[in-house]
Amino acid sequence: MKHCWFIISAFLFISCATSGGFYSTVDGNISDGKYEEALKTVRENRSWYGDKSSVLFNFDMGLLYHYAGEHDSSLAYFFAAEKEIDDLYTKSISQEVLSFMINDNILPYEGEDFEKVLVNIFLALNYAEEGMIEDALVEARKVDLKLREYAHQYDDKNKYQEDAFIRYIAGVLYETGGEINDAFISYKKSFEAYKTYENEYGTKAPSFLLDDLVRTGMLMEFTDEVEQYRGMGGRWEAHEGLTEGNILVIVYTGKGPAKQEIKKTVTIPDTSGVLHTFQIALPEFQPRYQKPRSYDVHIVAADDSITAATTCAENITAIAQRVLEDRLGLIYLKSGGRAVLKFLAAEKIKGEMKKDDKNKVKNFLGSLAVDLVVGATEQADTRSWRTLPSEIQLVKLSLKPGDYLLNVKASDAGYSLREVSMKVQRGKTSFVIVDDVR
Repeated sequence: MKHCWFIISAFLFISCATSGGFYSTVDGNISDGKYEEALKTVRENRSWYGDKSSVLFNFDMGLLYHYAGEHDSSLAYFFAAEKEIDDLYTKSISQEVLSFMINDNILPYEGEDFEKVLVNIFLALNYAEEGMIEDALVEARKVDLKLREYAHQYDDKNKYQEDAFIRYIAGVLYETGGEINDAFISYKKSFEAYKTYENEYGTKAPSFLLDDLVRTGMLMEFTDEVEQYRGMGGRWEAHEGLTEGNILVIVYTGKGPAKQEIKKTVTIPDTSGVLHTFQIALPEFQPRYQKPRSYDVHIVAADDSITAATTCAENITAIAQRVLEDRLGLIYLKSGGRAVLKFLAAEKIKGEMKKDDKNKVKNFLGSLAVDLVVGATEQADTRSWRTLPSEIQLVKLSLKPGDYLLNVKASDAGYSLREVSMKVQRGKTSFVIVDDVR
């Protein structure tokens, strides 16, 4: 049958959309903190990613090395991911056209907008943990540039236009580097961004952000703004921090969301007004972090001890869901248009079958095969960055210069960080990153 090319080629594309079952092993390794084993599993399954999902391979390797504290390797993979994303910016027209006939799985995966932003956030945190302030700030500024570009693409109608978390981290970095005015501006932008975060993702500004605004505002003699933030709850005692140093504890908690396919029914009229009903496949982010938890950070010195609880500063699951919702209209349009094209192509093939062969049984089986192919090729692109945490939690502690022991315990008693020795320096912030991605 001369139309077999349609069936054969379609099934070839379908075979490219299978999911990576090895992720269950990787998830287990991450939960247990066995990052070397997780890295080994990802490497051994490099062929699964193929050429179409090599960005995801670099995402996974970069983040697993980040969890493991191997910053140089993490940087290398994240920079490789960023370069490939830049290269994919100019897309192949032929592939785009083909994706209208088959599905988006045939396109190279370039990441969701929030995933591209997280690359630079993790790069910044790699540098921050190493004390490389200027390099960390370069990555923080890239986040701002990317989000501006994405907002432009959505005509400013998307919600994820600011990242409050990285704005806060930038403020900490500026202050550590002695750039107090820039620190105050970053803290202020972070505080404003958290208003959107609270409305869209249920994430409030950390209480200590107001203290940071009061402290840096005092240093810059911004009297009116200092009084404003004091009125909101910023502590006047924050000025004591001028002779102290800080420890900023960053906790990755829970498993990030994973995409799954959902089917929607749409009805579209043809040119003669006859209604045709189709099923389209859409991606949807499903949460995998079911039991929220916080962490007690306990710090001990020779003559003092402090305990403070973390607070959520970046709800990655909520951001992921919102970002996908923002582009759902475009996905609907493309999926609906693809459904129409497939329907028209299938009807044309069926009509030609009837002309070529009068055998009713053969025609029936051929038509059935065409319908099966059309249905099977309608698949949502469910690729996503599966090794992400669900949340990033924070706590900031101001301490007198000196040596301390730090311990972190989860509220559900399922995680405890071994004691870590810390040195606090006047006017500086030390970053501590803790992984509890289970």
